[in-house]
Amino acid sequence: MTVEPVALPPKEALAYWQDKVSVTPEVFKNLSGQARARAFAVSGLSRQDQIAAVQQAVHEAMANGETLKDFKGRMDAVLEGARLPRWRLENIYRTNVQSAYMAGRYAQMQRTTALRPYWRYVAVADKRTRPDHLALHGLVYPHDHKFWSTYYPPNGFACRCTVQTLSERQAKQSGVEIQKDMPDLIEPVDPRTGNRLPARRPVPDAGFAGNVGQDWLHGLAPSELDAKIKDLPLPTLCRTGGTSFADPQAGAPCRPPLASLAKRHILPVTAKDILPGGLKAEEYVAAFLKEFNLADINASAVHTIPGGIPVVIGKGLFIDKKTGGWKVLKSGREQYLKLLARTVKEPWEVWQVPAEVAGKPMPVLRLIRLFRDEEEARIGGFAVFNLVRGREWQGATTFTPKLGNEAAMLKYMERQRQGALLYREP
Repeated sequence: MTVEPVALPPKEALAYWQDKVSVTPEVFKNLSGQARARAFAVSGLSRQDQIAAVQQAVHEAMANGETLKDFKGRMDAVLEGARLPRWRLENIYRTNVQSAYMAGRYAQMQRTTALRPYWRYVAVADKRTRPDHLALHGLVYPHDHKFWSTYYPPNGFACRCTVQTLSERQAKQSGVEIQKDMPDLIEPVDPRTGNRLPARRPVPDAGFAGNVGQDWLHGLAPSELDAKIKDLPLPTLCRTGGTSFADPQAGAPCRPPLASLAKRHILPVTAKDILPGGLKAEEYVAAFLKEFNLADINASAVHTIPGGIPVVIGKGLFIDKKTGGWKVLKSGREQYLKLLARTVKEPWEVWQVPAEVAGKPMPVLRLIRLFRDEEEARIGGFAVFNLVRGREWQGATTFTPKLGNEAAMLKYMERQRQGALLYREP
């Protein structure tokens, strides 16, 4: 029996392409690197309808397995009178098809990182290969190393570089060196002449320093603030009535005592809600993200805090922007990350707090929540999430119901209720 292979459309690559938005070259030029990964523009075309038509043509080429020759052959009809050089059409086809393929490949490789944790950069290594790309050929890094946020291919127009995955066993058997540091100075070889070029640090071509596969929201997540937040002693403000408040009554106190808080406002906590110690940093982060229905540690989402304030939720919350390493394991707080997530998702109160950070006045958005053991009514823990200018965050969490320190917790939490009350849970 003869088995005929069936060509299937690249599902992940098409999903990446469908998320792109067509923009003019002028708009594209002003976008950040991460935003560019989700935008499509064509140099030489200024009309939005023509750019959108080219984008659709590329999508059809990928979905139908169209060749470069066929793609070029129908572009005159697509462009409706506009003319683009043949070389530019080839560049559009090769670069965008390869970008979509590598984005889809990234999604596939992420699903196998438990079994194949190492990735190897692979260049074609012929006379057309750029020296900087050739210098990266064969380098092996852990899949979550920051190297892949900068050097994941394509790294230039018509770049043909790819990435291979390796298991722990394959890496040991082949004797490859697992890199820890970013690429340093190299003396690249010109593949056409074989001559060594002056020493330099390999860099992607202009506009390609990024990762087409990573969620474009990833870099927009607030980073953790190390500086101390100092609240400024100003009068507490509350609006009377309105949809942001529960059961507004004339003369109701702005800050009803937490000691008299109804049991339904104190979230119950089970043993499974407290994470065990000794996990890997990424396991704690994954548990936090799952609270927002993000099953992929590389996924991100925009969450809206009560009051209509958006915040990006993703692993970037726990990454040191300077080193690229994790900022999770800290004084045991990692065990309470589920409670912090639930505070962001469902705060009991949201306050706009006047504060100082590093000696500068800054408004802080403060979300608070109280917790109890599922079998008890008394308060056993709390979480505070501070959002500073929408770009940085700081949190405090604890859950120690067996210590009987409810009074101390209430005193601490009362001090957090400063400034203007924006929301209270109904």
